[in-house]
Amino acid sequence: MRQIRKLALGAISACVVAMSPMTATAGTIQLGFILDGSGSISAGDWTTITSGLASAINLIPFGGADTYEVSVVQFSTAASSYGAATRILITDATSRSNLSTFIGGLGQLGGSTNYQAGFATMQSILAPTIGAAEASYVNFATDGEANTCTSGTVATCGVNARNALIAAGVDNISIEGIGVSVAAANTLKSSYCHPGPCDDTAPFNFPTQGFYIGVANAAQYATAIQNKVRIVTNQTPEPGTIALAGLALAGLGMARRRKQPVAA
Repeated sequence: MRQIRKLALGAISACVVAMSPMTATAGTIQLGFILDGSGSISAGDWTTITSGLASAINLIPFGGADTYEVSVVQFSTAASSYGAATRILITDATSRSNLSTFIGGLGQLGGSTNYQAGFATMQSILAPTIGAAEASYVNFATDGEANTCTSGTVATCGVNARNALIAAGVDNISIEGIGVSVAAANTLKSSYCHPGPCDDTAPFNFPTQGFYIGVANAAQYATAIQNKVRIVTNQTPEPGTIALAGLALAGLGMARRRKQPVAA
């Protein structure tokens, strides 16, 4: 496995790997999406964000060596999970379409911005299956800094919840900052993406490092998340789009590892 990872990183550094599907050990790949649904996001932007993620879900392949398990959490003052978007296995066109349709129609919570609630809820969702997963990747999207907590102080509660998610077995946390300030971007890069140090320059060293992408608006998030799903599932991204089109992520298929069960 170490040799495989070396080969993956070598391909990343060279940036000349063809973006064709790669053969990987069969297994379940967890994909967790944490969406900021706070009131600072306009209704129109929320529709763009959910529509973009819904379109990305429809890109997930099925019937191959890997099975993708998808979960979605929305957070604001508190966080919500949904039975129709919790550990959904994409096994056929129907399961994929049903999940996509549900996400596209997801209502916005509104309220404040509680990172802690988002990370803690995602941890509870992934816990039952994370030990047996081939890999577990979480994507966190927000338009601003945390300003409230479920418990504790804003300065530490979100980071502590993020740390607990990593301790549970999540391999990578990547982030989209949607029109965030410089200060918010620095906090997300220094304290939330995983593994560190956070990579914010394409081509990204994924999954060895967590990465941060700053997008100007909801429309750019929609493009980014669709290209991310293409690459994570070993498909060719759309040419000429924003930073996620970096060839570095092509190493994903070679760099995944078999996870060990997490002790209770």
